[in-house]
Amino acid sequence: LVLLLLALAVTGLPVPTPNLRFLAACLAGGLAQVVATNLLIMAFGFRNFAVGTAYSKTDVVQSAVIALILLHEVLRPLAWAGIALGLTGVMTLSLAGRGLRPGDLLRATVQPAALCGLGAGFGFALTTVFIKLANQALSGPSLVVRALLVLVVTNTLQTLMQGGWLAWREPQELRKAFTTWRSSSWAGTLSAAGSACWFTAFAMTDVALVRAVGQV
Repeated sequence: LVLLLLALAVTGLPVPTPNLRFLAACLAGGLAQVVATNLLIMAFGFRNFAVGTAYSKTDVVQSAVIALILLHEVLRPLAWAGIALGLTGVMTLSLAGRGLRPGDLLRATVQPAALCGLGAGFGFALTTVFIKLANQALSGPSLVVRALLVLVVTNTLQTLMQGGWLAWREPQELRKAFTTWRSSSWAGTLSAAGSACWFTAFAMTDVALVRAVGQV
């Protein structure tokens, strides 16, 4: 919210007018990110959590495919090669010391950790596409202002969704969240700053290219 107010002050522009398409895309993107994050945490609960983490890195490829279908973003062959190279690199790092050969990795695909990782990657891929759709649903000359408004609305909806779930199912955990605000606020602030960069970049170019460079 602070970043959005600063952007409005610098540009002198009014707040873009939200619409139903914008709100629906923010809601879908926020929900997809919450589900993806929970799937990634679930992957940590299995013995082969490193496999789950590695498979979650397929979100770049999945983003490219989903963006091709929904956003009609067509990548050049060199871009696909770069994405494949980056994916190979992060999976190698994630599985460092595991000694998994390609055949072992293929057989590991059916493990619960790997399935959670693939599901997390799919959720993160959906998130990137919905965030871009939300930005495209707004009108206004400032790309940064639109991106920050998407971020504020998405984070607000995520807080309501996740907070409502905790209040219903685990109210004691919700109370703990308020007692640790001194440390968790730093994580939240840095996360919001990083998301502001992500959301702005998604609005500027192909989402798969943003995710691929972001992996570095």
